[in-house]
Amino acid sequence: MKKIQIRHETIYRYDSKVRDSIQYIRLRPKNTPQQRVIEWKLTVPGDTSVMTDGFGNPVTVMTLNRPVTEIVIVAEGVAELSGKPLSRNDSPFPPEVFLRHTMLTAMDEGLKDFASNYSANKRSLIRMMGKLRELILFVPGATTVTHTAAEAFSQRQGVCQDHTHVFIACCRHIGVPVRYVSGYVLAEGQELATHAWAEAFLGHNWHTFDVVNTLNAAESHIKLAVGLDYLDAAPVRGVRRGGGDEHMETRAMVTPFGTEQ
Repeated sequence: MKKIQIRHETIYRYDSKVRDSIQYIRLRPKNTPQQRVIEWKLTVPGDTSVMTDGFGNPVTVMTLNRPVTEIVIVAEGVAELSGKPLSRNDSPFPPEVFLRHTMLTAMDEGLKDFASNYSANKRSLIRMMGKLRELILFVPGATTVTHTAAEAFSQRQGVCQDHTHVFIACCRHIGVPVRYVSGYVLAEGQELATHAWAEAFLGHNWHTFDVVNTLNAAESHIKLAVGLDYLDAAPVRGVRRGGGDEHMETRAMVTPFGTEQ
């Protein structure tokens, strides 16, 4: 068993006052055979309700009806990892649903040529993961959340969501159901944003593929949400009225339980 503590701050600043805001927040991990939430607190400035989305993710819906120029969201808590392998299928849908490409995971000829070198088995996907990590440099700020897998692959740089989108696109092209995962990873106490990785369905089980860290086991990962791509599993997404330009800052401290943050 491994206990991990998290403190994650997200700050939105606006050039002018936001009059109304609705945010869909996926920052509350759920209990699974792989993780147990010991304590968790989500602090937001508005009224909240809780729902479960179509992928089975817990979602906190926040509404804010007073004028503000800043929105601060803080998620913090402790979770325990069991080290158990992923389950046979914990999705409300059959795995084949995760063969569907999205706008962010659409293929182009370059990606098709690359994916054609690999086959639908774990050993081959591990090789593909390693090759993608070599080809695509991890460069914070090189992309935005709107960049597609094909664009990130073409420019050979991006962040974890880009590595994950490229891996997902290639898996789906060769017939492997695969889903996007958002969450946290313990990385030697470094200050991080949220992390992203993939889970591919092979045989009768889901399997972890963390491209950035070239890991095929989620021994230090806390899962928040899953979906077809980033848009389904984004930690925070919403709509607003007013505000002008938006400036976001986010950081997450992920440390072994008992370490000062």
